[in-house]
Amino acid sequence: MDFGCNFAVVDVPTFSELKARNTAVADLYVSGSLEVSADTDTGRVNDNFVFWHGYGDRWWVERNGVAVYASSSSTDTVAVARVGEFMVHQRRGGLIRLGRSFVPRDLFGPRSLLARRTRVQHGARRPKAVQHNGRPAWSVEVTSSTATTVMVFDEETAIIVELSSPDHENSLSLVDMEVHTDLPASRFVWNGHAVEAGESPTFGMS
Repeated sequence: MDFGCNFAVVDVPTFSELKARNTAVADLYVSGSLEVSADTDTGRVNDNFVFWHGYGDRWWVERNGVAVYASSSSTDTVAVARVGEFMVHQRRGGLIRLGRSFVPRDLFGPRSLLARRTRVQHGARRPKAVQHNGRPAWSVEVTSSTATTVMVFDEETAIIVELSSPDHENSLSLVDMEVHTDLPASRFVWNGHAVEAGESPTFGMS
């Protein structure tokens, strides 16, 4: 007997599955605007990043309207990052700091904040289906020994699109996210002046 009722079966991922997908993202063409609000050792930070990411760890990142990082991943160019007033060649493999809190590279990939965190984290509850800026997503409350954090993952890509915590006032939100089939190589190339780096492989942002 058919009562005319159709129920969709939703496969709810675990936090571990979302984390694995998130840290495995590498070859995605994506762009977006990241809004960051956080307390740091030097005061409150309210940053806006606009970024593009492409196959082969290619990036173009702007912070508050100023280019701060470009990586074209080609053999004849070197990634550059802003240090003070200058774009500096990154010829040595070290930590590149693009801001004082969350930055676009925290959102996904092998260097994402989930990949770097050493404290054991658990999903306190099953992820909940939500919408983030019109896109299907999963919201999950994550606990560790020091804090509880709510993370929202884009359903299609597993990118972190929102993060907040009742334990502190740090937050991020990814808006205007767009997944592309391709992006031109020129999108990731810095054509301006750049200088050579100093001895230290670690650079900070002002």
